Amino acid sequence: MATARLSRRREDTGSKPLLQRLADIKIGGKARKATKIKKRDLIYIMRNVSTLIENGLTLPKSIETIAREKTLRAYAPLLDGIRMRIESGETFSGALQQAGGVFSDLMINQIRVGERSGTLPDTIKRLTQQLENADNLKGMILKKLAYPTMLVTLGSGAVSFMLLYVVPTFEKTYAESGAKLPMITQVLIEAGRFGTSYGWIILLAMGLFVAAVVTVRRNPKGRFWMDTTLLKAPLLGDWLRNIAVLQFVEVLGNLMEAGFTIVDALKVCCGSVNNRAVRKSVEQLHAAILRGERFSAELERHGDLFPPIVNQLVIVGEKTGTLAKATKDIRKHLEREVHRYTALMLGMIEPILTVGLATCIGGILLAIYLPMFDMIGAMDGGPK
Repeated sequence: MATARLSRRREDTGSKPLLQRLADIKIGGKARKATKIKKRDLIYIMRNVSTLIENGLTLPKSIETIAREKTLRAYAPLLDGIRMRIESGETFSGALQQAGGVFSDLMINQIRVGERSGTLPDTIKRLTQQLENADNLKGMILKKLAYPTMLVTLGSGAVSFMLLYVVPTFEKTYAESGAKLPMITQVLIEAGRFGTSYGWIILLAMGLFVAAVVTVRRNPKGRFWMDTTLLKAPLLGDWLRNIAVLQFVEVLGNLMEAGFTIVDALKVCCGSVNNRAVRKSVEQLHAAILRGERFSAELERHGDLFPPIVNQLVIVGEKTGTLAKATKDIRKHLEREVHRYTALMLGMIEPILTVGLATCIGGILLAIYLPMFDMIGAMDGGPK
């Protein structure tokens, strides 16, 4: 009887250990909402986990140490839950997977393979480097685009202010004087009137355009069309292509170093590429490899997306059995190309924006003050 009661009790409570049940407990009758980790914080956590493990701490102790940091206080419940699951016998990848979608499948799969191959510390280190590389690339692009964005914003604000507030003031002055206005001034005054009368329509149209772009991006077919169209744009297309292929190669190399086969690595890589056109090509690569095609031969068929040097390095890697090393060389090459294209584009955009805004503002000032000079000249040349 006692054995039967104990068996029924185990069925009621489940087969999970105590710590596992405590980690899964629900508060207030509802599951606790998953905490979203910022990219920088995730990099910081993974880097510290890697460092602590390399210095002899166990994985649960490493996570516990990180959870006590004041700067990571918001993630303490999440980290404690992961630690408790690991202490109860769950794997690190399993504990991350049970965190409610906080961690990406790509990250979980890499850690799982590292656990199976007995190279978890190296896997965490590579994964951290992968996250840092992606974050550094994003930071570099945003930093490079900061000046043109600021230039456009300030320039547009200055032009709008002059058209909506400065020009109407001078318009009244010129109307009272009865002076004949030059054509450039008349055009400017009409532009100011249009902006004052229909400014809300312009803002509404801009808002609708932004909403349309967001709607198209959220639709899978629309996003694929937009990504494909952008890849065909001069200069910009090559830049976006190199960024997307760089994302793909970065993850592919790390997966193969972690022990993935080329087939499994390509399958996981599909979700790591943001550009839908390049993602479709990666999916086609995966399907071709499953059919028995050579990786390099399939890359050559997608020559519009993958530069020739990528294909050549892959061919060498296949022949020598060093495909993982070849992906590292490809990543370095593409990283240099992204930096080069970024500098090239900004080298063209910044002078065009500077000259364009200077011409626009200078034209407005000329249109405003030209009638005033004519009025002063008429007064000086009049009867004394």
